[in-house]
Amino acid sequence: MVSVYTVKFVVIPVYRHLRETKSGMGRPACLVKPVCLSKIPGRYLAHQESLPKLPVPPLKQTCDHYLAALEPIVTPEELQHTQRLVEEFQLPGGLGDKLQSSLERRAKKLENWLSDWWLQTAYLDYRMPVVVHSSPGVVLPRLQFSDWQGQIRSVHYRTNNESVKAIQKSIFTVCLDAPMPKVSDEMYHTRAAVQMLHGGGSRWNSGNRWFDKTLQFIIGEDGTCGVIYEHAPAEGPPIVALIDHVVEYTKKSEMICTPTVPLPMPRKLHFNITPEIKRDIEEAKQNINLMVNDLDVRVIVFTHFGKNVPKSYKMSPDAFIQVALQLAYYRLYKHCCATYESASLRMFRLGRTDTIRSASIAAANFARAMDNPVQQAIRGQAIDRHLLGLKLQAVEDMSTLPKIFTDKSYAIANHYTLSTSQVPAKTDCVMCFGPVVPDGYGVCYNPMEKHINFAVSAFNSCADTNATQLAHGLQDALVDMKSLLDQTLKSKL
Repeated sequence: MVSVYTVKFVVIPVYRHLRETKSGMGRPACLVKPVCLSKIPGRYLAHQESLPKLPVPPLKQTCDHYLAALEPIVTPEELQHTQRLVEEFQLPGGLGDKLQSSLERRAKKLENWLSDWWLQTAYLDYRMPVVVHSSPGVVLPRLQFSDWQGQIRSVHYRTNNESVKAIQKSIFTVCLDAPMPKVSDEMYHTRAAVQMLHGGGSRWNSGNRWFDKTLQFIIGEDGTCGVIYEHAPAEGPPIVALIDHVVEYTKKSEMICTPTVPLPMPRKLHFNITPEIKRDIEEAKQNINLMVNDLDVRVIVFTHFGKNVPKSYKMSPDAFIQVALQLAYYRLYKHCCATYESASLRMFRLGRTDTIRSASIAAANFARAMDNPVQQAIRGQAIDRHLLGLKLQAVEDMSTLPKIFTDKSYAIANHYTLSTSQVPAKTDCVMCFGPVVPDGYGVCYNPMEKHINFAVSAFNSCADTNATQLAHGLQDALVDMKSLLDQTLKSKL
């Protein structure tokens, strides 16, 4: 059963009746403490104007860093060819110089030269389903108790229109899930991850979602709970901050009294299911089942140590984990690959993300070298969004697309075989998402003080990828790196 909260926190069930107890009353729902929105005027984006604008990095700096990023992932011949194209691109008065000037003029006119382009290219133009391919899921601690126009065809019925509007106007939905198949304790977190990502298929809880909704809280009858959110409006950290608040709030034992009027009783939303809509539903079932069967997910809790160990050696826990990922991947495939790690641009007005490219040719010095790319990215000096801006500026100016964007090396650089994200939280949870390329991996992690939560995903349709193998390799790499640090410390004593 999916429920939605309106601004008044009305719970409206969708798809199924409320499961009833023997007394005939619906099971109670845990509500977030109501807040009178009128008492917090202008809360949303209230402090954006105090933030600086996102800068446009210098062209030469981006070109130099782009070549450095290519070195470990392309052949010497490919690198040499790209070097010639980059030299031509940044000549004074050349195409790159003109696009840079256009981009700088755009930055002066707009609050954020990137945000509209990024929303369009990263989310709205991306035609894969949001399920698995875009919307991340979050697994919380267990409780002890594409075809938008085609979908809209059915809304012209008054009943359907009213029901859809009720869902769209809600703040979030609550999905009360039936139990999933029982698994061993070792596989519980993995099963919970797939429940949050896609619901397990039409046989289980995938039909108990409204995947176009920005935020959905999932409560399983067996105690499994979590969140799935549609990625276009926000990144993971704000969602995790909300989750931390909710989890801490639910731990409080005191009763909260509120002067607001009693909440309305839940009411069922009705839909007029025509034969045409029935066919669409059957097609949707087949499509979701194909995606569910193709996704290979493995969640592990690395218990040997947490962020306490790298911090004790005065290292960044994130850098330490990224090195381990590079080592684990290299041991499996004997080569490096383009690696994406999300970097927040929230220090800038309307900032979203840029890319930390953690694949480095200086593998032995990787942990130490990692600090510099991180700072470059979050300060708006990374290469990926700048290159994207230059490319889109060329399209907007209707000028010739520079050859560096049709070059093989550019395609390799943007084929992120490893798509990774650190989403730290106070809550003992882990976020999970699917790979961004058919032959790739999605890796998300939450470093806790004495353990690390990892979620690794791949596609079963790719014979070369295996989520379990990479997860085990990651654990081995972390243990080996700690052993190396311990040996180095002993040798100095």
